[in-house]
Amino acid sequence: MTLEKQTRPTLTAFELDVGEELRLALADGTSRVIRLESSRASVDHTTLKELKKPEFGAHTVLRMHARLTIDGHAVDLVRWVGNQQSFYEPWELFGLRLWFDAAAALFDHLNEDHGPCKPRKAARFAVQEAGARICPVLLHPWCPLPPNCLRIEDCYQGSDCWMGPYFGADAHGGLDINHPAGTPIWAPLPIHEHGLFNSLTSGDNNNRWRGHCHWPDGSSWTLQVHHLLRLRVPEDQPVMAGALLADGAGVRNGTHEHSHFVFKVREPGTAPEDEIALDPWILFWQMYRDRETTLARGDTTAG
Repeated sequence: MTLEKQTRPTLTAFELDVGEELRLALADGTSRVIRLESSRASVDHTTLKELKKPEFGAHTVLRMHARLTIDGHAVDLVRWVGNQQSFYEPWELFGLRLWFDAAAALFDHLNEDHGPCKPRKAARFAVQEAGARICPVLLHPWCPLPPNCLRIEDCYQGSDCWMGPYFGADAHGGLDINHPAGTPIWAPLPIHEHGLFNSLTSGDNNNRWRGHCHWPDGSSWTLQVHHLLRLRVPEDQPVMAGALLADGAGVRNGTHEHSHFVFKVREPGTAPEDEIALDPWILFWQMYRDRETTLARGDTTAG
C-alpha cells in the first residue's frame, strides 16, 4: 500500500505497517518515498518485578526502533521513552524533518490503560520539509516553560512523558508537566472552538478541556489540557493565541500538582475519528524555538 501526500504549512502525521510506504510530494516538485521495513521495541531497564504489572513509584525505560528506506536509502531510527531523551530532536535528512513518534511494539511491554496512545499501525510518524515550522504561526508557550527544555523529573513521578510508563507499566496518553496549582495555561495558537468535555460541575472527576484549530491547508489540530482549576475564557467562543485560557494543575493531581497535555492531528479530508495522536513535545519543541526568536527581537512577554 502506498499513501500519497503533499507537504503543507503544517506538519503531516501518518502511520505505516511494515511494507507500506508514503510518497510525499515536496514544494519544489520533487518527491520522497518513505517505506517502513521493520519496527520493534525493547525494555532498557525497569524496577518492576513483572512487566505490565504497575507498582507505585516504579520506573521503566524503553527504546523503540524503526528501519525505513527513504528513496531506497536505509535509515535506522531509535526513540527513547521514559527518560530525558524522550524530549528528542527530530531527524533532518533528504530534505525532510522526520519525527518518529511511536512503534506499536512498545505495547508488547506496556499496557494502554492511561489514555489512548497506541498507533493503529506498526509505527507512527510526522514529517515536514527540513527547515520548516510545524505550523505557519509563532506558538505562544502553553504554560510557563522550564529553562532550556522540559525535564523528565517534572513529568509527574519522573515518567509521565508521552507514552511514558506510569507506575512502570501503563503507557501515558499525554504529557504531564509539574507546576503549582493555579499556574497559567495560555492558548499556544488560535483556537476556533473549545470547551470542557469533563467537569466537576457535571459530576466528572476532573476538569478536562479540548480545543480545535482549523488550518487553511485543510488540517485540524486538537489540543487538550486536564486537571484545570477553572477556565478563564467563555466556552464555545474563539480564543486568540496567547490569551489566558485557564488556571492549571488544580484538580485530581495525585502525588504532584501537574497539568496533562494532549495533541492530535486530523489530516485534510479525513474523519474526526481518524485523527492521529502525537507527542505534545513536538509543540513544546517549536515553542522553545519561537521563544528564542521573540526574545531575540526584544519581546519579553512570551511567557
